[in-house]
Amino acid sequence: MQYKLNKISYIYVFFTRALDILLFCVYTDIMATLQKKTSRGHTYWQIVESKRVNGKPRPIVLLHLGTAETLLKRLLQSDGKPIKARTYDFGAVAALWNVAQELDVVGTIDRVVKKRKQGLSCGQYILLAALNRCVAATSKASLYGWYKKTVLQRLLPVSERQLSSQRFWDHMNYLDAPTIAHIEEAFTQRLIDHFNIDLKTLLFDATNFDTYIDTQTESALVQRGHAKSKRTDLRILGLALLVSTDFHLPLLSMCYPGNHNDPTMFKSVAQSLAARYHQFAETCDHITLVFDGGNTSADNIAAIKEQGYHFVTSLTTTYHQDLLAIPLDHYQSLTNPRLKECQAFRTSKEVWGTTRCVVITRNQKLLEGQIAGIIQGLQRKWAAVSELKQKLFRSQQPKAKGKKYTPLSLRKKLDDICSGQYIKDILVAEITDRDGTLDFTVKVDHASFDHLIATRLGKRILCTDNDHWTTEEIILASRAQHHIESAFKQMKSPHWVSFSPGFHWTDQKLRVHAFSCIIALMLCSLLQRKADHAGLVHTIPSLLGQLSEIEEIVNLYSTGSDTGRGRLRAEYLLSERSPLQEKLCRLFDLHRLTHT
Repeated sequence: MQYKLNKISYIYVFFTRALDILLFCVYTDIMATLQKKTSRGHTYWQIVESKRVNGKPRPIVLLHLGTAETLLKRLLQSDGKPIKARTYDFGAVAALWNVAQELDVVGTIDRVVKKRKQGLSCGQYILLAALNRCVAATSKASLYGWYKKTVLQRLLPVSERQLSSQRFWDHMNYLDAPTIAHIEEAFTQRLIDHFNIDLKTLLFDATNFDTYIDTQTESALVQRGHAKSKRTDLRILGLALLVSTDFHLPLLSMCYPGNHNDPTMFKSVAQSLAARYHQFAETCDHITLVFDGGNTSADNIAAIKEQGYHFVTSLTTTYHQDLLAIPLDHYQSLTNPRLKECQAFRTSKEVWGTTRCVVITRNQKLLEGQIAGIIQGLQRKWAAVSELKQKLFRSQQPKAKGKKYTPLSLRKKLDDICSGQYIKDILVAEITDRDGTLDFTVKVDHASFDHLIATRLGKRILCTDNDHWTTEEIILASRAQHHIESAFKQMKSPHWVSFSPGFHWTDQKLRVHAFSCIIALMLCSLLQRKADHAGLVHTIPSLLGQLSEIEEIVNLYSTGSDTGRGRLRAEYLLSERSPLQEKLCRLFDLHRLTHT
């Protein structure tokens, strides 16, 4: 629509609209006036309120109205539709941002790392890296592309140059192993003082992560070893963690060479565990360390006791056949609802040179799972037996090519087939030789299978120095290991809190990468903890999935200028939310971060 107004009508419409704005200010208790300002020969209009600043009256501009022509066109727009819109990832990033402020991630790191005040601080770089690991793990080179699509571009404005991979590497150089240890100690103290983390029972375990570092690249940490992923072609990095039973919050971490076995790793972390004990003992006088039996040795147990920890661990069943032989009618059922499918027998035995409390458990679910695993294993073995039968038959046919089987080579093949945990105890192979013609039979020894079910399957042997604990308390403490297993499982997820892939190849950079992933786990665990305390019981992936669906929408409106110049008027709002998402918005105070 074209508006043709003479000078008198033009002035009338302008001042009528301006009067409406002033009346609004009056009704909302804003004492404002309409003032004219001339700049470079152009006349502009403003709504101004007079306030006293340091005892003197000062004009405070409430709203820039622009020129009379611009204001008139904006007021006469009929449809009010935005000319375009932008969307930004909001919910998950904003919630984690608020948790990071409460944890004081940036301040804690910057108090340890001394850097002149120029550009982003080291703490801000590490926080950005941790947030990226939480929701959308990328390389440092791709991080700016992710950043500019999130609300972080408003919460922490930075340029593309500041988020280049080179700037990240420069700031990662500030963080050597002692500095990281110092910062972790400060984070632990913050968790104790501000979040009141339960320290009575702590969990320790280790895992490893695949890397894609070239074999020729020198590294003390990245080695070929026993990979959890079974990728024997890759070099691996070991990571040990001490976490709370209170939503697996990391309290200590250590990177170690991937080719170190568990007892060796445990011995190397003993000094750090001792330092943490002194920190924990200030608020808790009885701390029990729960760890896997693979870490146990006489020296390691002695070190744990010397540091002041109590312990709950498991024993290798192979070395305690006398405990497994105890008849099942000696076991007792347990009253705790969480242990309804478990039976236990409690006794004492000399272990590592000292008489210890020992609990043998038999779990029906574990028994059924192990039997199902054995049956699946037997099915694979029968397929291998059938294939070997065919090969043996073809090799003994007239004019058969290739080397023929001998009793020795056939026995070796059968031993390979009959190997494996539990399989080797129940699968029996016999070779027959009739006038030079070889044959064999493979069968299940059902008597051995029944004996295996009665004595070994479904059982675990627990050992502790907490003699005053009840049997149920000992078992539940051991079962708490699932918390740290969940933490490792989460860090190996490709979607949320992802450790892999690690785009680094030096030991120092890998330590910093692991440190940023530990912070990511810490933030997400605190997020889950806060939701749980509010009655919203969800896993970390479920929480982040719900929050990530909440987007910030920015509607952009024309300024009404004929030249098309000037900043577009922006209107900020959140996307439509489900009742659960609205609860999460209120719980994590996300509305505080919306643009006003």
